[in-house]
Amino acid sequence: ADIVSTGFVHTRNRQRKDMYTLSQISDRWKLTLLTIIQLLIQSIDADTKGLLPQSAVFLSGSTPMPHSISDDKWQEYVSNSRVVRIEAGCGRMQNRLITFEDGTKACARYRLNSNLMQGEIYSYYVAKLLHIENLPPLAVAKADINTEQWQRVANQVLEANWQANKLLILTKYISDSQEVVLPKILQSLDNGETIISPEETTSANSDILSQWSDMIVFDYIVGNMDRLVNSLHNKQWNAQIMESSVHNLAQKDNKLIFFDNEDGLFHGYRILDRYSHYHEISLKSLCVFSQSTAESIFNLVKSGDASHILTELISQDQPQVLQYLPKLSSRTSKILSQRLTNVADHIRGCVEKYN
Repeated sequence: ADIVSTGFVHTRNRQRKDMYTLSQISDRWKLTLLTIIQLLIQSIDADTKGLLPQSAVFLSGSTPMPHSISDDKWQEYVSNSRVVRIEAGCGRMQNRLITFEDGTKACARYRLNSNLMQGEIYSYYVAKLLHIENLPPLAVAKADINTEQWQRVANQVLEANWQANKLLILTKYISDSQEVVLPKILQSLDNGETIISPEETTSANSDILSQWSDMIVFDYIVGNMDRLVNSLHNKQWNAQIMESSVHNLAQKDNKLIFFDNEDGLFHGYRILDRYSHYHEISLKSLCVFSQSTAESIFNLVKSGDASHILTELISQDQPQVLQYLPKLSSRTSKILSQRLTNVADHIRGCVEKYN
């Protein structure tokens, strides 16, 4: 029988029209049906959560992202707000700090290299699929000085040498953020051992540890070597680097902020042979994970086609991206799938070890 949310039951024969309410069924069958409903709900819940068991390795983070404009409204805001100022900032080369009419600021990233643009955008949407909320909101735009939106800054656009037919990436500028140094517990993660485990987790540190875990897992999946992996790689020349601030990482109000993710997926996957050793060390140092991130990983692995889900998400959210930038290649799709599987396998190993 199919159990319908309204409390009706009918047979699998779709031609049969008769239905019965629970009030017309004997107490014995009511109890049986309620038991079936409970089992179905449990089954659906387990399926939705990637069949995760109960385990101390799963943490639940709670710190909200410190930005006033919600993630889903940032693209709408960018599309409908006039730019009044462009100035130096937000990194190298042709990047700029822009100000909108109401004073809101954004980092404008511009690259002639389409792979770096792809990397920033696709990495952002991988984070969304993983329910990782540590990346500033991202939107795309074109700096067309013939439109009202960009007319007031036409000279600055020309000085930046932005081409009107090229996409800009605009990420919400997070003011008053601070540089971040690795916590003591992570400064020895290059020894190849598990150093973040349920045994080190307390109610006081579980939220921040889940964020560090998310960062390591996220960078592993997208192959980003320009954050913690950068520190591990450069330790051979600078023994104190693990005590220094982490590249492309900031913090505000107890929330880690992962920015400048352009090396993800495309450029990062091309040079995995050079950096994969450090990614593996980072991942193996973990045996605690954000519950929502782990659930998302298991569901993506179960789907068997994470790259299609990723492309569909981008197509629905910002379709212009796929009009101007290439889609995922079959090689990139296979690597993404494999790295998701690797993380899922590692999580299973941690569950077995600590259960």
